[in-house]
Amino acid sequence: MSLFLIDTTVLIAHLRGDPGVKDLLVGLLDEEHDLGTTGVNVAEIESGLRERESRAAMDLLDRLDFLHTDREAGRTAGRYQRNLRQSGRTLHTADALIAGTAHRHGAILMTDNRRDFPMIDIEVVAP
Repeated sequence: MSLFLIDTTVLIAHLRGDPGVKDLLVGLLDEEHDLGTTGVNVAEIESGLRERESRAAMDLLDRLDFLHTDREAGRTAGRYQRNLRQSGRTLHTADALIAGTAHRHGAILMTDNRRDFPMIDIEVVAP
C-alpha cells in the first residue's frame, strides 16, 4: 500500500471529466492506496476554479488526505530550489513545497508535469 500525493494537474483532469484519470484514481483506491494532496494544491485549484466546478472540487478535495507541509518539508523545498539554482535551473516555490511535502510523507508524486519535479529522492509518476 502506497501514499500518492495527487498534484494539481491530475486533480484538474479529474474535475474536467478525464475518464482515464478517474479510472486510475478509483483503481488506486480499490487497491487500498492512500491519496492525498497539499495546501499548495488546494490553493492552486481554488485560484483557477470555474464557478460550476466549485462543488465537485470541494467534494474531491474533501475525500483526499491532507498532507501537511511542515518545517522539514519547507527545509527540503528550500534545498531543492538552492540545488537546482546552482545547476542553472529555476524551481518555483509552489512546486518545491509540493515536492518537499511528498518527500516528508514518503509519498509518490503523481503529476502531468514531471519536468517540474526533477528531484531524484522522490518518486514522480504520470497518470
